[in-house]
Amino acid sequence: MLEEYARHLLEGWLPVIVANRAPVEVQKKGNRYIATRGAGGLVSALSTLASSTDAVWVGCARTEADREVAEKHPRSPVSITGDDGRSYRIGFVTPDEETYDLYYNHISNPLLWFLQHYLWNLSHNPTIDRDTDHAWTEGYVKVNRLFADRVVQAARRGATDPQSSGKGRGKDRPLILIQDYQLYLVAKMVRERLPAVTLQQFIHIPWPTPQYWKVLPSKMRDPIVEGLLGNDVIGFQTPRDCRNFLLTCEENMGLSVDYIEQAAFVRGRTIWVRSYPVSIDVDAFVEKAASPEVLQEQRNIRRWRPRKLILRVDRSDPSKNLLRGFAAYDRMLQAHPELVGEVQFWAYLQPSRQDVPFYRKYLEDVQHIARELNQRYGVKGWRPVRMELREDLNRAVAAYKEFDVLLVNSIYDGMNLVAKEGMMVNEQDGVLILSENTGAHGELGQWALTVNPFDIDQTADVLYQALTMDHRQRRARLNRIRSVIRQNDIARWISSQLQDIRDLASPGRPRNRSARRRIAS
Repeated sequence: MLEEYARHLLEGWLPVIVANRAPVEVQKKGNRYIATRGAGGLVSALSTLASSTDAVWVGCARTEADREVAEKHPRSPVSITGDDGRSYRIGFVTPDEETYDLYYNHISNPLLWFLQHYLWNLSHNPTIDRDTDHAWTEGYVKVNRLFADRVVQAARRGATDPQSSGKGRGKDRPLILIQDYQLYLVAKMVRERLPAVTLQQFIHIPWPTPQYWKVLPSKMRDPIVEGLLGNDVIGFQTPRDCRNFLLTCEENMGLSVDYIEQAAFVRGRTIWVRSYPVSIDVDAFVEKAASPEVLQEQRNIRRWRPRKLILRVDRSDPSKNLLRGFAAYDRMLQAHPELVGEVQFWAYLQPSRQDVPFYRKYLEDVQHIARELNQRYGVKGWRPVRMELREDLNRAVAAYKEFDVLLVNSIYDGMNLVAKEGMMVNEQDGVLILSENTGAHGELGQWALTVNPFDIDQTADVLYQALTMDHRQRRARLNRIRSVIRQNDIARWISSQLQDIRDLASPGRPRNRSARRRIAS
């Protein structure tokens, strides 16, 4: 159904999806190339759109096999079928290793990621110096330029691309759909070369206040906003993010904005700002939960699970607030010793960005506190903490089915799809504990148990409340959360963006401020 609807909404458009990650990663085994679908919520959200249309996906070549394939197709997209059975048309971007490291590991992560999640200890970090300037110009700007070159190439070739369906392609208009914070400069670069093209960008992470953006010098923060303003429509996860962006345009850039119509105005153009809370493919995820592989993992879990199971499924990222989660669990066990031997906290973690020193140190600290808790409270036949560091979707989904309490206490999150995935397939009438600083809280907070992510005593109390909640209340909360997720699924996320592009940015619609005012009157 989503595929058919996406094709309908994209009729007349030639879509180009632009993201740091390609939808698949290519690995070479012998003389054969094997493509596995890339990890991450962004790939999951967009793979259906990409595979069901003639979209070209522009993404970085991240493996040696990616690069080998890219070298064989330097001027045109390559068609690749992933292990999910879906076919993708990929235009690889191939920065050299040093350039990519500067772009990704010095600017995108940790600098922008930390800034947009309010993670910096500003009395000590960050320090902006010549090395930062070098990483910005020779890494971030350079890779964004490579992406822009590939996007322009894909947009110009679309009408004559022999791999497209060939139906009406001569009349199709390029529609560039850019994803996230690694590519803030691309839209402006593309518009300078293709002024009439339609561009939309979705930011998957929080947008902080204009004051916090001043952590960066104007020579970096201004090009970021100017780059985004090359789009026709900019999407964020929440209304709060939209407002923060408009405030940034007004206070930091001196631009005119309209908070009611949610628009910014620059050089005679209107840039529309909208919120689109990202979600999951509900039917596909429920089907995955019933697969033989997940059922086998679930049987394995049931052999050891305690009477009560607290679960978290996260990347080992500082924004996920793992240390305070364990500290709250420690406080709960202190206050309720009767739970010793009855409950276990299962941290199912995917190691993240271990090539960044701060992330390595953070994971070491997480492992240390887990060992301390096990030494302090553990008795024969029972450990308070079970930690697994691995990436296995089947096991993660099986874990979702078995928890009594799902802890999502992120410091800040653009959305957090774990909250939606876990509650959608849980079989234990599980309770969701949700940080008020997640994007998901705006949709699910009414039926979750809300915590301030910095308040470990409150989190400890809420953990106990969730573990001891009446069964009828647990089920009622779960049912309401599922209803919201089904209503606001991935199809709605995609279709609402495409519909707004048609309504707000279609060719022929006036794009300047005075014309907008005439329409409004």
